[in-house]
Amino acid sequence: MLKIAICDDRKEDKDRMHQYVQQFCLEKMLQAEIKVFDHPDALICACEKLRPHIYILDIVMPMVNGIQAARELRWNQPDAQIIFATSEESFALESFDVNPVNYILKPVKREKLFETLDLAMKRIHLEEGNTVTIKVKGGYRTIHLGDIMYLDYRNHVVSYHLLSGETISTSTLRIGFAEYLMLNHEEDDIVLCHESIAVNIQSIDKLTKTDLMVRSREILPVAKSRYAQVAEKYMSYRFH
Repeated sequence: MLKIAICDDRKEDKDRMHQYVQQFCLEKMLQAEIKVFDHPDALICACEKLRPHIYILDIVMPMVNGIQAARELRWNQPDAQIIFATSEESFALESFDVNPVNYILKPVKREKLFETLDLAMKRIHLEEGNTVTIKVKGGYRTIHLGDIMYLDYRNHVVSYHLLSGETISTSTLRIGFAEYLMLNHEEDDIVLCHESIAVNIQSIDKLTKTDLMVRSREILPVAKSRYAQVAEKYMSYRFH
């Protein structure tokens, strides 16, 4: 499902933007979760777990301006699409630091916003290629890759640990962990950080030579022999 976050401290502008986005999703027949915020601090806090695909941000807001908020959001979500909607022209050059889809001046015109949302949609991938289907006891389960924090392997079973706190385990395997990862996650950002633990690079918040912390605040060990590969993939993901 498409996730969109709107942040604007002016109620009139915020309500209008929300209405336009709802109209866009209706016309495009998109299932979407739209969250509205009136302060960047609330946005940053909530979106750590929500992780929207698209952000529509005002720039002139109290305490933290939209560009500062976008820099923090970009650090945690390099692939997020950011749209600025503001009454100030003077921030246009500075906004390029966070690679926005567009910089729209208020009052925002419906047609201009729709064109920009169309462009943002071309840059994101919602369902296909962003899920993995695994065999579990009694059937199959499809998991969004962005929800996976890490995997561990015990007693011939791989367990997927999700941001929600849920753990989903495969049926008993006849192959080893490394072979399972190669068959099921060869093209994903899933990398071994320890002999029996693999982490989703996208979930890492902090990395050291001995351990790492994922977004669920769990601490995982990093084997000395695995650190270089994890660090390389992590830096590539953060600064690609």
